[in-house]
Amino acid sequence: MNARSFACRRSAARLLLGLSLLLPHAFAQAVNGGAEGPWDGFPRTHQVPRYEDDPGADPGYHFGVTQSFSPYRDPDRTEALPLPNPLDDPDFASYNLIVVVSKADDPFWGREQTLRVYKRGVGLLYYWLVSTGMAGHETAAGYFSPKSFSSRHWSSEYDAPMLWAVFFHGGMALHSSLDRASIADMGKAAESHGCVHEEDYRAEEMFHLIGQSGYGPVDQINERTGRRTGRTVNGYKALIIIGPVTPWTGTRTADAGGDAGQPADARPVATRLVLPAAGPDNAGDSPASVGVETASPAPADASATGNAAWPPDAGDPQDQEQAGF
Repeated sequence: MNARSFACRRSAARLLLGLSLLLPHAFAQAVNGGAEGPWDGFPRTHQVPRYEDDPGADPGYHFGVTQSFSPYRDPDRTEALPLPNPLDDPDFASYNLIVVVSKADDPFWGREQTLRVYKRGVGLLYYWLVSTGMAGHETAAGYFSPKSFSSRHWSSEYDAPMLWAVFFHGGMALHSSLDRASIADMGKAAESHGCVHEEDYRAEEMFHLIGQSGYGPVDQINERTGRRTGRTVNGYKALIIIGPVTPWTGTRTADAGGDAGQPADARPVATRLVLPAAGPDNAGDSPASVGVETASPAPADASATGNAAWPPDAGDPQDQEQAGF
């Protein structure tokens, strides 16, 4: 072997070693038009209930996302400013971070296929485009707590990556979308199998925002009504709201569960702020017609968020990991 051949082989070996250590953004870059990503050696993770137990957890993460993969662009922030701020609702006082996803154009929830992040002490932090579940695979509507984290998740059902996944309802998660077609659909079409697709850099930011929102006692929130159940549970101080669903009222409920069990039309409704329509029609289900799985009467904690543990009937977290890509 001559010196030139040896140098080439050594360079190739170094390149392969570098590929094995690539961060998730590099994998995303590969899917978005670069060389093929090393999917066979993809360093996969599984769901864990605590952020700090995931290999992607980073206490020193620098917040303030500015990068994005083409063709993604953030929407005009001023669209979201007139919308109701969930931080103003007394029932959510124990939460430091609230994520609001709008699946359909609605005067209360805002423009379809968008996501808003509210941080206590800051107000509206981010306004992003997303893509939710397509017809037949609709993303569940309701008020949810983060149940588990998996920064390099893999969907076995769809044989595809789900980077920076934060699971909130069974197999449904907030996670990165990697290909250009999916990124182009954000803000325009519901094209997932139940998850909420985010641009990759924004999915990473969300993963750390929720994971570092704080952990401790929070008011348990009913998934159907968005009202306190009267119980205090340990969990992340982050709330994930998927609408349209019964809107929060801004009126504190009684400590013993308040009006959480009353029908939606028996409770006060917040003032709705009308925005210009983002599309030709206000398409999609109205808040009154959106189905939620917890609609049947149940014990106070059976349809409530804020629990750090898995639901009693959910089984092993890894058994659900492919359901909502």
